Amino acid sequence: MKVIVLLDQMQAGLGGKEKANTPLGGKKLAMGAADTYDKVLKKNGSEVMGTFYCGTDYYQGNKAEVQRKVTKMCEKMQADVVIAGPTYDYPEFATMACELADQLQKETAIPVVVSIAIEKNQTLIEDYQKLLTIVKMPKKGGTGLSDSIDRTIELCQLKVEQSDITEFVQQYCY
Repeated sequence: MKVIVLLDQMQAGLGGKEKANTPLGGKKLAMGAADTYDKVLKKNGSEVMGTFYCGTDYYQGNKAEVQRKVTKMCEKMQADVVIAGPTYDYPEFATMACELADQLQKETAIPVVVSIAIEKNQTLIEDYQKLLTIVKMPKKGGTGLSDSIDRTIELCQLKVEQSDITEFVQQYCY
């Protein structure tokens, strides 16, 4: 399974809120939080083939451009699946993740999985839970992160295999 991970500047390891204007970028490797997914994927013969990152402020000011470029790059790289997150309880990043995931689903055939904590994101989750598959995850520093990572990868595998995800979604998603 070839996976692309979408992150904000913080989760990519590029800085905090002071770097929220970081332009869209990417690397053909697992950066920051994507490294956690990569370690789990490698146990199953899969890998993170790339990480796209964007500052949340930059995204808000350049939505159409960022969505278009992310969509084109995911298609060009022939990703099997895209993970948006982990966003933890960061509402700006969660919003960006949901909007990018929604755009990817509308414009491509690439399956997308989003990973968000409900803290500070309740309304956003309610707005997107019928459109996206959003895996439950803990807030930053919360317990259960490794389980959430494992479930995100499991859902990716189910989607790539085009398996029935109904039971999984009822148990582990919003």
